Amino acid sequence: MIWVGLPAYNEGARIKRLLIEIDKNIGKKEDDYTIIVYDDGSSDDTAARVLAVREQGVKVQLIGGGINRGLGHALKSLILHFSRVSSLEDTVIIMDADVTHSPGHIHRMLSYIQDGFDIVIASRYTPYSRVIGLKIYRQILSYIASLIFKSLFSIKGVFDYTCAYRAYTAKILKLGEEIYKDQLVEETGFACMAEVLIKLRKLGITACEVPLILRYDKKTGPSAMNVSATILGTLRLILRSLFLSHPPAEELHKLKEHLEL
Repeated sequence: MIWVGLPAYNEGARIKRLLIEIDKNIGKKEDDYTIIVYDDGSSDDTAARVLAVREQGVKVQLIGGGINRGLGHALKSLILHFSRVSSLEDTVIIMDADVTHSPGHIHRMLSYIQDGFDIVIASRYTPYSRVIGLKIYRQILSYIASLIFKSLFSIKGVFDYTCAYRAYTAKILKLGEEIYKDQLVEETGFACMAEVLIKLRKLGITACEVPLILRYDKKTGPSAMNVSATILGTLRLILRSLFLSHPPAEELHKLKEHLEL
């Protein structure tokens, strides 16, 4: 079973096109898949658009709603949902809902999951990656952040710590949720993506990257990222992570045996 999670906030203008593209890319090769859209308190017609696409036969479910709580809360809610509904053999894809991430990358990511990796990241920093339409200062900030994370919290095969486009085995998300409980995702802003990697790193993950073509030129409307808040969140995460302890070895071993990891 393939699960695709989309944290969405005011994506009514784009969500229909993305859901149809995901269906075309996965539906032709995977009979058993479901898209889960987490509506983070959108004030536009995001929810209505999702339900309309479902009526057209796309396998999509809508959760969330209420008030806007930020990307971290949306990611945490999706991970908790997938931890509960998925089986051990399943794969979870998390990607942005603003059409900057192409669903065309999914099958390459799945192939590496099938090869035995726990996490596959669609990275902006492989030799074949491209970033189109993103302002240069944003590219520089992201690169510096990943360089710092790589220096302090190295994961073999990983350089892009902040991109949201990833494939996870359901097993590793279940393990993370068992170990960290409701503290797997504590950051509310964009720093949550690095936080998940850093915490799962403590569980002995195997990870790799595949090339990403980031199409920021396709995004319409203003970015949801508050640059100042993101920088402060990143600094806060770095300080907290420096003192993050390893899970008890015996408990981790028992859980890995239970999850067949």
